[in-house]
Amino acid sequence: MTAIQFCTDWQDGEGIEGDELSSTFASLRVDVRGEPLTHVIDNRAQTTRDSIFVPLYPVAEWLAANWWFVKYESENPRKTADPAFNRRHSWGTATDGYALPDLTIATSGSRTHLTWRRTSASWPKIEFLSEGHATVDREQFMQDCADFIDKVIRRLIAHGIESTFLQDEWTAIQTADEEESGFCSLSAGLGWDPYDLDEAMRRHVVTLADQLGPLSSEAVHAIDASALLNDCSAILAAIEDARPNELRLPSLPLMTRGGFNEKTPWSVGYDLARRARSEFGLDGQPVQNTEQLAEALGQSVETLQRATGPVAPLERLALVDGVVTRGAGGGASFGLKTRRQISQRFLFCRALAEAISGHGDALVTRGNTERQQCNRAFAAEFLAPSTSLGKKISTPVVDEEQVDDLAEEFGVSPWVISHQIENHQIARVA
Repeated sequence: MTAIQFCTDWQDGEGIEGDELSSTFASLRVDVRGEPLTHVIDNRAQTTRDSIFVPLYPVAEWLAANWWFVKYESENPRKTADPAFNRRHSWGTATDGYALPDLTIATSGSRTHLTWRRTSASWPKIEFLSEGHATVDREQFMQDCADFIDKVIRRLIAHGIESTFLQDEWTAIQTADEEESGFCSLSAGLGWDPYDLDEAMRRHVVTLADQLGPLSSEAVHAIDASALLNDCSAILAAIEDARPNELRLPSLPLMTRGGFNEKTPWSVGYDLARRARSEFGLDGQPVQNTEQLAEALGQSVETLQRATGPVAPLERLALVDGVVTRGAGGGASFGLKTRRQISQRFLFCRALAEAISGHGDALVTRGNTERQQCNRAFAAEFLAPSTSLGKKISTPVVDEEQVDDLAEEFGVSPWVISHQIENHQIARVA
């Protein structure tokens, strides 16, 4: 089953300047789950249709030029406000004077998120009418895009057109071996074009991989590329400072989180939280304060506070809020940023999700990767279980005052309560 479908019909491109453009002029319909993103109203002809007339070369060229970004670069709070990030992920920048749907493409790991919006194009006098969002399998999406690129390149070759930027770029992508692909994924995660790096930037990417090892795949989505070496040093220092903050959890066996291919990351986080709550004997009860959290974990309040104390190097990192490692005794060790009490419990529970579902070091960040989505869902369900919330709510709509009251009762933020209510379809939050 396709993730995105490109339906093309070659048209006469006579009169269009540029061999690449004239030879690839076509009728293009783009479907996502049966909905045409190219559903337009043509104000000149006063008609609607599900296709547009454009040269396909710029579309394929944009996909190839941004291939590694589309596949590996995730959002974070800093990047979503960055125009350069939007250019790397917004299909509308491939117009070359023609109108395309306002489609944004972003990944969170094994999934690709597509968001399209209504927009109008003044010069061709058409309006794109569709808007929506879909989450699709990343590998299938990339394969669909690859098939489209191959089709455009075959059209170029049939017209005797060789050595274009598209063809050269696509050859480099297809011939990349495993080591080069790994390098490109880290570079793209940082927001750097792997084919446009100076020697210093290349060394920095290699240093990142060498110093952080398996952590690098999460770190690239949360560190500042302009201060890469300093951020790497801060992460390593935070891990070392966290090692003495060991917390023994003898009553809890290591739980396998599993992959995110079959299930959404938040559903994996919910399941993991329910299993953890069962192991801790919480029986559906909320964890309202630090005392209850310590009791559930079989710790004294003082031990828990010591184990979750702040580590200074994290203050040098804008988007990394915590680290998880192993102490000398083999127990989980935590290093967190300083937060107010409610936020600190939530942050610790995100770190707890990493501790009980992995064997190595881990980061808790503000990135939008599947791993971070999973530990956020774990923390929400562990502290404010949806079954308990459901018993408290008897109306189809919950207002702001009710959300605030529930937040106080469960000892979490109103944001957590709102998301739990809506994500578990308990009610609608007004």
